[in-house]
Amino acid sequence: MLSGECCGRWFVWACPCLLRKRPVYTGEPLVSPFRREKLLFEFNTFIDLNHDGILEKRDLDLAVQHLCRRGRWGRNDPRTAKITKLMAGLWLSLLSHADKNSDDKVTRREWLLLWEEVEQGRRKSTNHMVKETTHLNPRQNDTRRIPSWIKEYFHYKFMLLDVTGDGVLDEEEYVYTMGQYGASEKNAKNAWFLMARGYRVLSYKEFEKLCEDFFLSDDPNTPGNYLSARMYFAPGQQKDESPEP
Repeated sequence: MLSGECCGRWFVWACPCLLRKRPVYTGEPLVSPFRREKLLFEFNTFIDLNHDGILEKRDLDLAVQHLCRRGRWGRNDPRTAKITKLMAGLWLSLLSHADKNSDDKVTRREWLLLWEEVEQGRRKSTNHMVKETTHLNPRQNDTRRIPSWIKEYFHYKFMLLDVTGDGVLDEEEYVYTMGQYGASEKNAKNAWFLMARGYRVLSYKEFEKLCEDFFLSDDPNTPGNYLSARMYFAPGQQKDESPEP
């Protein structure tokens, strides 16, 4: 009969996989209630342009028409072709990643689930990079990969705000655009002050970092939280139910 010590050694040799630490579920959501409100506000205010609670291709078509009409871009204008191509690609990406029941529509719940999957992928990417980090291959700062469709959406947001098309954003453009989406002039100016932190204009690179703060961060103190000219996001304020069929 094997002694207790021998049995223990045999168990370790025969079943090493059973001794590995299993991941412990902490109960924390992938997306915090704070970020959830930001994402719902974006959906309800800037994406669902006909406010029917569902994102469809026609919402993105309306966005294209709005930009072309505001900039007085004709059908043959290169900028019209650029934004049309950008939004067509964005819509295909949304269908691919968010439309779970393949009905060519994206509901609020599907929109939130999409961002949970994005966060899950970013965390896996971070864990993978930590394992591969050595003194010869140091990990770069903030190297968690951002999906290309998200960068496409950031680009659209920049074009929406860059009224003059000069490649930078200023306070006047920001206040004007936010006013078209329901923000008061006071809130828009306060948001610009808190977001721009003293800069007179923002480059695309600086704007992209603000977008990352807004869409990908749970930190309530990042300047990107003011991107949508809203001073605070209280859980439960935004509609999250899908409309009845």
